[in-house]
Amino acid sequence: MARLEANLTVKAGNGADYLCEMTEQYSDILTAQQIIDNADEYTQIATLGPAASIGGNAGLRMAGAKLVIVKNNSDIPIELQFLTTEWKDNSNVDELNSVDLGPDSATSIRQFSYILSANEYMVLPSTWMVSYAEAHSAGNAVTIDNKGGYDVNSGKLYSTAIVDIATALENDTTTFVVDDTGYFMVGDLIQLGSTTGTTATNIEIARVASITNSTTMILERGLYGSITADKDAQTDSTNGAVVNAKVYLPWFNTQEDYDKYHDDANALGIAQTNKTGRYTAQNLFGYGRTADAVADGIVKGSLAFKFYNAGFQEFGMSGVTPSTHSGLAASTAYQFNITVDGGSTFVDLAFTTDASNLNFGGNNGIISKIQAALDAQYYTAGNLFEKTVSVGIVGGDIRFTSGTRTRNSAILLAAPGSGTTPFGVGRLPAIASVEKAVASKLPDDTIEDKTYNISKSNKNIFAYDDGKGNILGAATGTINYETGAIDIQGPANAEIVASFSYHSAHSGGLNANNTIKSISARSLNSKINSEVEILGFV
Repeated sequence: MARLEANLTVKAGNGADYLCEMTEQYSDILTAQQIIDNADEYTQIATLGPAASIGGNAGLRMAGAKLVIVKNNSDIPIELQFLTTEWKDNSNVDELNSVDLGPDSATSIRQFSYILSANEYMVLPSTWMVSYAEAHSAGNAVTIDNKGGYDVNSGKLYSTAIVDIATALENDTTTFVVDDTGYFMVGDLIQLGSTTGTTATNIEIARVASITNSTTMILERGLYGSITADKDAQTDSTNGAVVNAKVYLPWFNTQEDYDKYHDDANALGIAQTNKTGRYTAQNLFGYGRTADAVADGIVKGSLAFKFYNAGFQEFGMSGVTPSTHSGLAASTAYQFNITVDGGSTFVDLAFTTDASNLNFGGNNGIISKIQAALDAQYYTAGNLFEKTVSVGIVGGDIRFTSGTRTRNSAILLAAPGSGTTPFGVGRLPAIASVEKAVASKLPDDTIEDKTYNISKSNKNIFAYDDGKGNILGAATGTINYETGAIDIQGPANAEIVASFSYHSAHSGGLNANNTIKSISARSLNSKINSEVEILGFV
């Protein structure tokens, strides 16, 4: 791949210059000059759709061009024709708009005419263009607003049924027959079964290795810690491996086993990053899939992720600094109860004060001692196993903060069941005076500008896509607009909440219906030919 840098400088003549810049990656440079006459049917100079949509008179084949320049190299004006596809809205799902326009009969193809005068040029930074029959957006058919993976299917990290099994599945076969493979793409993960611990409905995760035809695909079986289903054991008529049982699209974090963030009893879970901040899935919460691949995928540029804030609890103190004396006794064991992220209470968490440093901060200070006790339990079987809690001074108070950023993130402190309580000792308030726990919540989409009394986007809390498959902002990564597959690096142990659009004319990757199909040209002068030049970075 090579790097393309395009700069356009407009010198206005009054000292005001305007600079437009863009960068892209490309593999090939395609260019051609063409003498064009005055023929009413035009001369086709380039095709920009996928190969399957290209006719015989293709011109330059520029499918997926990142930058296209069309230039009139003569002093004779030329007429350009852009071929696009027309769409219309049908109950918030975009579809092709085939209309009888006369002699050529019903068609969804539309032509746009544009004039380039002598030595003029035009620059197309992309080829995404459609015609739309409504006075509304072609990228806004259906919009998901701040929805987490948990919210899509009542806590289940998989879709409602996509298709049915057509031939019962043996545990030793890779050939899988369903009633329609049109919903699936190579690389997709699929799910059979709906539960853990129940043989007839145990979950299997498989990958689509290839698609043979409209009903048959080849699978990689028993992935991500799941079982390999078998029709003799997975007998449930709805969620087994038998004929007419259901097939689903899962969106668990593929950086871990499928049930890492599941409730084992109910197979309910949360779509979240792992402890390193990574989240990957082969679809975007199951959205954007259609059987006919029309209006398939996610609308480029529409994606916005945000993450829950962590739950916490503070003592309700003020003016605390690292050098503030705690008032606790030296070399004394204290205990307290703590409940983390809605789990069972850890009873009598013990820490022992230092012989000399009884300040809140510093080496072997009170905060350090409490933090060490919490950290030790992270690796110890029990109610704090693999649960992260941080203790520190925030705004002059002592704050206990959950290490997760999910809807379940929470801290609750309580007096111990036995032993010596630190509450009500020295500077520490009695347990009844400790501030109420603050539950996790989503940050607001907008913030108020008090100076001007207006609302504006709270952009800093979002991760978003740039229309080119890159995720920027509060997380980084990639998105595949066709499949919805995402790969995110963001905050650790954080639940993802997404907003995006789908089922739109502008959905998905490059296809025959969401890009300029072709560019053609003709001389506007019946006596003199013109010369047109086209340049594309592909």
